[in-house]
Amino acid sequence: MLRYPSGVIGFRRRPQRLADTFTLLGQSSAVANIVMQLSLPPVGEGVSESRVVSGSPRRRPIKRGRTTLQYLALAVMGTEEDRAAMRQAVAEVHRAVVSTSDSPVRYSGNARDLQLWVAVCLFRYYLDQYTFEFGPLTEPELDTLVRAGEPLATGVQVPPGDWPASWAEYRTYWDAMLPKLSISADVHRDFESLADLSFLAESWGVVGRFVSAVLGRPYHWFTRANLPQHFRDLMGWSWTAKDQKRFVRILWLLRQVDRFINPWSTRIIYRLYIWDFRLRRGRGRPVLGRLTLSDAMIRDGGGSRRTIKH
Repeated sequence: MLRYPSGVIGFRRRPQRLADTFTLLGQSSAVANIVMQLSLPPVGEGVSESRVVSGSPRRRPIKRGRTTLQYLALAVMGTEEDRAAMRQAVAEVHRAVVSTSDSPVRYSGNARDLQLWVAVCLFRYYLDQYTFEFGPLTEPELDTLVRAGEPLATGVQVPPGDWPASWAEYRTYWDAMLPKLSISADVHRDFESLADLSFLAESWGVVGRFVSAVLGRPYHWFTRANLPQHFRDLMGWSWTAKDQKRFVRILWLLRQVDRFINPWSTRIIYRLYIWDFRLRRGRGRPVLGRLTLSDAMIRDGGGSRRTIKH
């Protein structure tokens, strides 16, 4: 069951598409959504043990941000031709993500059941940013959005028939998956470094440490704010009544701004990412860049870095 911050009621046109759900709050919830996705052990360990240097936020954070946003932009606002090209590129990268005999769990980057969970979490990224700011939606409205979210799954090799056909099916799947979630020590460390932005030091050195020192604490707070309590509990993160009261005040402020600049501003950004994707593709360039692998896991120093100091 979704839980919404108390006192969050607003007036806004009801969303019919995922593009209608864009809010400023979504700019602060990326890592929270990653925590959701990677809390399923095969997904979390697959990312934690990754040797894909070219797609690592620890080695290429700007590129990783661009390609992730392009995937989302194409799923939400792209054409079927766009999505097919991205689907093929993602599948190629995911073929390099496979467990070894030393891995704590078995996984494959293209496993449909794992990708379904990732897509279901991505849907929450859009739904939560809207409902946290503007309050709950009716079940018919949720049904409409669930159907609109199908490209989030089909873009990672999930057959259309596996995607929930209604909000009731979505909730049933979500509730059934929660008992299967857990976070290992390695994945927990990954989450902490993402939430406080300290991972940026691995690729940006002194600049990354400065960014983390300035923005790490507030971003960590927003990551906790955007998470359902179940995931905070898995991480061992606290959330007090004072935190909740502060979050509600911030949501009120964001709501006032969002009435004027969103969803149009975010749509413009998404269109720019789609334009960039089509330009790269039109020039014959790999849309996700050249695939680069390392013999060692990224977390163990695989690939180049400016600093190894943590």
